[in-house]
Amino acid sequence: MKHHLTLNRTIKLATLLALALPVSLSASPTTVSQKVEADTYVSSGQPTVNFGSMGGMMIAVPTGAQPRKEESLIRFDTTSIKTAFDADYGAGNWTITSVTLSLFSNFSTAGQQPSNGSFNKIAAGGFEFDWLSNDSWSETAITWNTLASVLPGTGNNALASLGSFYWAADGSTSQLWTLGLASDLVNDIAIGDKVTIFGQPTADSTVGYLFNTLNNNPAYLNVTADVTPVPEPASTAMVIFGLAGLAAVRCLKIQE
Repeated sequence: MKHHLTLNRTIKLATLLALALPVSLSASPTTVSQKVEADTYVSSGQPTVNFGSMGGMMIAVPTGAQPRKEESLIRFDTTSIKTAFDADYGAGNWTITSVTLSLFSNFSTAGQQPSNGSFNKIAAGGFEFDWLSNDSWSETAITWNTLASVLPGTGNNALASLGSFYWAADGSTSQLWTLGLASDLVNDIAIGDKVTIFGQPTADSTVGYLFNTLNNNPAYLNVTADVTPVPEPASTAMVIFGLAGLAAVRCLKIQE
């Protein structure tokens, strides 16, 4: 009789615990967009020139007619993104599910020559975006010759790939690039830190990709987050009833 009472109490306790479980949080994903804070490009053809005041920037490879390589730097301050997600879900209760980069182009058809001769002709081709650890570069000072000071090989600077992409140069004036969720990128956004994205051509590319700076039609970083999943009540209940079952088996063995 005593063992039957113990078993009944165990089952009752498991039932009460299951009923007391919190309802799993549910919410719709939220997307927050942040305008670029600083951006510019550097050119091997003009290695001592800063282009921070221009309305466009470029990722391009050298050609016979335009023998220069061009690479771009884009920086965002994600403080307001973190603040918005903290307000929606509570600090530490959200998880980033996607990050995209919106870029806009005034010259986007293959073969076009932008009105400023510092740019290469528009051309289709591959390029990559990388997370750059060094956020201290100045858009009004950096040049091709000083770019090395913020890239790997100097100090503790590091790059993390955010993906390789293809610019079609088909006349589209806007593009949305989905970035890889590299841990460095996610961690920076999660703490509301600066985020620098470095754009460069991929190997053997033909790309000539021109897009606007904050002085014209600025880039945006779009971050989507959702509430961090919590254990479903049914799953937790199964664990509790499993424990109750073990207790029942023990009681039966004692009775034998």
